[in-house]
Amino acid sequence: MKKRRLLRLAATSVLLLGAGYGVLWLTAGPRHRINHESFNRIQEGMTEKDVEAIFGVPAGDYTTGPVMELKSDSGFSKVWRVDKPWMSNFSRIYVAFDERGLVVWKRYLPVVPEEESFGDKLRRWLRIN
Repeated sequence: MKKRRLLRLAATSVLLLGAGYGVLWLTAGPRHRINHESFNRIQEGMTEKDVEAIFGVPAGDYTTGPVMELKSDSGFSKVWRVDKPWMSNFSRIYVAFDERGLVVWKRYLPVVPEEESFGDKLRRWLRIN
């Protein structure tokens, strides 16, 4: 009798863990390729759609928490019509487009996730400032 009960408990636990993992996997943000390898594939003259196809997502912030830049952000001296950022936990990439919507400039900045206390993570997850 105890073996059956233990087996049911183990099976229920496995099912609940599997269901929880499935929910997390399904609700996770979009899969992106915002990294240095993708940055190197961007060429002048590409359209924004071409760049989105390389990164797998439109411009935006895909970080899962606070990040810290490894290099200085200085050197942004060129100003173009549209400058769009793609950000992940390990890369911050800026791409500038001219008035025709074509790539004229790009910049890569490596970043790393900042250490957060459990309380800070909880406040961020619950959106409490």
